[in-house]
Parts: sequence; C-alpha cells; structure tokens
Amino acid sequence: MNKNSEEIDFSIIWKKLHSSLNEEEEGQLSQWLASHSDHQDYYNKVKVFYEKGSKFENGTKNAGEAWAALEKKDDFRKPGRSNRIVFYAAAVAANLVLLCIAYFVFKPYLTEPKEVKALASQILPGTDRAILLTEEGSYDLSSGAPLALEEGGTAVRSQGNQIQYDEANGASGKVTFNTLLVPKGGQFNLILADGTKVWLNANSQLKYPTSFPGDSRVVELQGEAYFEVQEDARKPFKVLTGEQVVQVWGTSFNISSYEDEEAIATTLVEGKVEVFLTNSSAGHQMLSPNQQSLYHKNEASLESKTVDVHKYIAWKEGWFVFQDKPLVAIINSLARWYDFSFEFKNEETKSIPFTGKIRRYEDLQEVMDLLQKTGDVKFKLERRNMIIE
Repeated sequence: MNKNSEEIDFSIIWKKLHSSLNEEEEGQLSQWLASHSDHQDYYNKVKVFYEKGSKFENGTKNAGEAWAALEKKDDFRKPGRSNRIVFYAAAVAANLVLLCIAYFVFKPYLTEPKEVKALASQILPGTDRAILLTEEGSYDLSSGAPLALEEGGTAVRSQGNQIQYDEANGASGKVTFNTLLVPKGGQFNLILADGTKVWLNANSQLKYPTSFPGDSRVVELQGEAYFEVQEDARKPFKVLTGEQVVQVWGTSFNISSYEDEEAIATTLVEGKVEVFLTNSSAGHQMLSPNQQSLYHKNEASLESKTVDVHKYIAWKEGWFVFQDKPLVAIINSLARWYDFSFEFKNEETKSIPFTGKIRRYEDLQEVMDLLQKTGDVKFKLERRNMIIE
C-alpha cells in the first residue's frame, strides 16, 4: 500500500473480488476502507461492476454495455482524490486482467487521436487461415469451404478450420509430403494420418507425410504448434525444428520455434518427451509434465525448468498470457496475430516487463490502450506499422 492512506493498489481490490487476499493485504484493504466513507462506496460500485461484467465474458460489446449501465446510475461518481486507485506499470507487476475492469471504469479519462483509433480498427484479430501445399498444387483453406483430395492412398478432407488425413486400409501408394502454411493473422488445425492432432499458431508451417508406413513418424515445424500425439509404441513421433529434435510416443506438448526468437521452447503438458540436438552429443533432456526445455540458438545449449504450462498453451484456447514478459516479446506475439509490423524508437522500452491476460479476439485498440495505460510506453500506427516509444 502506498504511504498515502488515500491510495491503494487496485490489485488488492481485484484479489478481494477473487477471495485470494493474504492477511497483510486484507489489513491494507480494511485500513483503506475505514479511512473514508467514499472508499467503501467506491468499492461497492466496483464490485457491482465486476459482478455484472463477469456475466459478459464472451465479448467486449457486452462489457461496454455493463459500463454504460453503470455510468447511467445517478449515484455513481468517478473516483476523486479521496478514493483514488493507484495503478502500477507492469514493470512492477501490474496485471492486465484487473485492468480490463479498470479500463472501463476510467474510460472517460482515456483519449486517443481519432486517426490512431481509425487505423487500429482496421487491423483485425486473426482468423482461421491456411494454405495447403501438395505435390500437385496449392489450396487456399481460408474460406472454410469443403475440400476432398487423395494423396498417396490417403484421403484428405478439409472443412471449417481443420484438415484431416485418413489412411485407407492397406493403402500402398507412395508416401507424399504436404506442407500446411499458416500466415500472419491466421491459425489452423490438423489431424495427421495416424490420428495425431496439431494446432498451428500464426506465422507457422508444418511439413509432414500423408501416411506413416515406416518405423517412425517425422514432421518438421517452423513457428509454433501444440501437439496431441497418438500413442504408438512401435513408431516414435519426432518433431524436427532446425537443430533440435523432440521425440515422443504419445503425449501433449507445445513447441515455439520462430526464426526471430533466440530460443526454441518445448513445453510438456502430459506424458514424456526427449529433447536432443542433431549436432551435439551433449544436448539431451528428458522432460516430465510441467517442464520446459529451452534451446538457446546462439549458445547451442539446452536448459530445462519447471513452468506454469498454461501460459504457453493459452493461445490455442484464445488467450495471450504474459508473466514478466518483455514488451518486445509481447509485441512480437501481437504482430503475428494481428498481422502488423513494428519498430521501437527506444531500446530500453523493449525490456519493460508486463504481466497479464488478454483475449486474442480483442480489438487491437483495446490492447494498445491497456498496455499504454499500464506502462511508460506510447503507441502510434502508420498504416500497418506500429511505432513504440
């Protein structure tokens, strides 16, 4: 709590709403509520707003309606000096989840140039988009229209946001290779011929055989994907990512292997995986659930650590989740999903850490507002190029 008894960290109110205060924080909140009658009044109104907002989780439109309804109340007052709420930059652990509430409460104070808002409104969240490359040609899967092919004795069907391979019994056709390309601003799902399920994130591609007749199953990944591998003790499943190989038998895991990132991250959810390097006998790791392997490209070294796997797989559930993540890494993720370029005017700004949770389908303007109001950072859009100062 700030030395000024009129101020309180909003995260304490947020934790109170979620029944997660510790003893010290409970005392801070009690002291703040008792110091002025307006404090209790304001807390009650935020609580009501939160409870209404929790019913509108599926869209910002409804959250906006909740704000509009609250704003119309005659007895609602904007927080003045006596019930001031203090927001800290994510550099000191502000949480974007709690700021989703705070943003709507203080929305009348937030102003942006109209031209910036107009440009941001033209940059939309990603959608289900992909291109299938076969030996016979390429197919745009972005429309979601049904597609039916046959590749080396394997039936290929695509509809909606998924493409599926079904190997015919006794199929003897030659093995062919397909590549699924997911551009910036896209995502797509894939079921391989062995039943393995793959979720591909934006700006990613997977090369794979249309069937697995041999004694192993090998695919090649660039970008990010989540795998649920069909168990087959006779045929280990391998994912190649440059100099790294991930070998599994039946398990769930996420791999992030973008060219512009310094490390390849392999995060295990269930089962066991083996991570090793193709050019080094020393590089070898066995992962258990809730562990992550990091291959540092510049050093050609591997390390492993225990992690909260939710942060690394939330993207496939429609969320961005960050914990003390540098702003440059956050912007990189946003740029892939919203399909824009960016440049930093100040190198120091790149390292500002943020913690929070944002829906992947939020308007870019909402995301920019949240980041801008919680840290010492400003955004400017020039067409599809974001300038960060």
